[in-house]
Amino acid sequence: MVVQHNIAGMNANRQLNITTGTQAKSSEKLSSGYKINRAADDAAGLAISEKMRRQIRGLSQASNNAQDGVSWCQIADGALDEVSNMASRAKELAVQAANDTLTDDDRSYINEEMQKMKAEIDRTHASTEFNNIHIFADDGFAPGSATKSDSSNKMTITLPNGADVEISVNFIGADGKMDKVDSTKAVGQNTTYSDSAFAKYVQDAAASAIGKLYSNFRTLFSTASSEGIEVGLDLHRGEKGGVLASAAIKMSTGSSSTMMTYSMYVDTIDYPVSDFATMSDSKKADLAATIAHEMTHLIMYDTLTDGMFGNFPKWFVEGAAQTSSGDGGWVTLTPSSSDAAIKSYNAKLTDGNNAYGAGYIATMYLGYAVSASDSANQNTDVTSDNIKAGLDKLMSYMAGNKKTLNEAIADLTGYSGRSDFESSFMNSTAKSSVLDPLAFTKSFLQARRTNGEGSLFGNLSDSQLDVFAPDKLNPTVTNYTIKADSTWYANAFGSGYVFPEKEDGTATGDGTSDGLGKTLKLQVGSETESMNQIDLKRFDIRLSALSEGKTFDTSTRELALETIETVNVIGLNVASVRSYYGALQNRLEHTIKNLDNVVENTSASESRIRDTDMAAEMVRFSNNNILAQAGQAMLAQANQTNQGVLSLLQ
Repeated sequence: MVVQHNIAGMNANRQLNITTGTQAKSSEKLSSGYKINRAADDAAGLAISEKMRRQIRGLSQASNNAQDGVSWCQIADGALDEVSNMASRAKELAVQAANDTLTDDDRSYINEEMQKMKAEIDRTHASTEFNNIHIFADDGFAPGSATKSDSSNKMTITLPNGADVEISVNFIGADGKMDKVDSTKAVGQNTTYSDSAFAKYVQDAAASAIGKLYSNFRTLFSTASSEGIEVGLDLHRGEKGGVLASAAIKMSTGSSSTMMTYSMYVDTIDYPVSDFATMSDSKKADLAATIAHEMTHLIMYDTLTDGMFGNFPKWFVEGAAQTSSGDGGWVTLTPSSSDAAIKSYNAKLTDGNNAYGAGYIATMYLGYAVSASDSANQNTDVTSDNIKAGLDKLMSYMAGNKKTLNEAIADLTGYSGRSDFESSFMNSTAKSSVLDPLAFTKSFLQARRTNGEGSLFGNLSDSQLDVFAPDKLNPTVTNYTIKADSTWYANAFGSGYVFPEKEDGTATGDGTSDGLGKTLKLQVGSETESMNQIDLKRFDIRLSALSEGKTFDTSTRELALETIETVNVIGLNVASVRSYYGALQNRLEHTIKNLDNVVENTSASESRIRDTDMAAEMVRFSNNNILAQAGQAMLAQANQTNQGVLSLLQ
């Protein structure tokens, strides 16, 4: 026997410590409910559990986000339901006003209610919000596009003769690589390039238009235009849905360079190649005016890129192009029009297709106001030269100083900005130090006279034949050259281009151009991939958008009949937007169910890794408790063993 070492006691103590440690961990698991309380408990299990916890919390919030989207759709649908009710009432009133048993006074009473409904529809557009965010937006999608595919990379504009024009703006990539365009893919007949006379006329008309634009806007071209631009000529038979002609642009931008490709489309159904030899000068002049309109768009995209990509209102984009082509029949006013008729016409500046008539006059007035505000200009008559000088100064100021239209108007005229100008023009109030909008319009109509085209390519009183007849073309300028083939010609620019944000502010002053754009994103997943996001479109539901610029007036029987058709259009457009939000709500509800299912089952899986099995752990705890008691007893016995040595020493 030895007394220096109590081996039996040491063994019993070691075993007791092991049991006590295991018992402590078991007690911790039982009291916390988790079998992994620290990484040492299960390192791999902890990593998997933490990843699942992040996913669960992210998906739970994504489900809440989707529910917010459902609430957005419900608010939108409720607002649109009221608009639909107002449209139904408008239909009832329009049918009533079309009945000839009513007097004009009776119709005026009906029309008063109609105009109140118009105001309420516009107020609904401006005031419907979710979390202080406007559900509808001035720069939102057109109502008719609600059930069509997303074409947010396209801008649809309209020619003076009413045909649609589609400007394509393709953002090809941050690396600056250009998509290859297959010019052989023709939907219809594409054999007209061999007719050199027709192609040559289009080339000459375009070159002549550029020459006139160079002459009209010398400062702009010297400030911002590119040299050696080549434009492909695309002659097809009617595949563009009735479009007479269009100018298309594709843009690719990188950090060091920008590429723009151009193509001019002419529909050979509207302008038959086979009839070109016998085509009247009047028809050829109409084609030349259309090409002048489109070439103006192209040079504005080149020189005023920032503004054309979202910052210019429709009335200025189209009005500026029509200063080249002339009004093309859009302006229904004549020199004998009354003040009331002029005021009523100009008041529709921002209403749909009126941008091409009232917008044309407003652009002319803006050029005049800039010119007349120039202290160096002693002549303030309403003339083509004065208007050209003002527009040249306005556009070169924007191009050379990177100014928005809002800033340029504030800096160069007596108006405080774009909204002030629009409001003044629409209300015919005097803000300029020279002629007010009403006085200008009257003087302009007198200068244009009854048969004048009003093009800045000549005198305002010159007819379309005076300006655009074949013998009037002067194709001497080689910049922006039309090439007689269907190739997209790439034109390189020296530095990278950054696409601008949209400029806020409209004449309504209702704040619905809030800079958020047409499409919001609902984050309905826990990761960043696009599949975890759902687009939430915003629409323009002002009456001008819902009615597509058509008549909403019952003051006469004829207008009431037009309004009946207008209300049908409104009803279809409201139904289109409601259908979009209804379908989106259904989709989001399915999304929520799926997210909740994933959260539930992922939570169950995470529980199996992280949570304590209380029954099994209690068995282990009880077992360890018995072992601890046994260990304590054995340690006590071992400590008594050395007492036997005393017997030997006695």
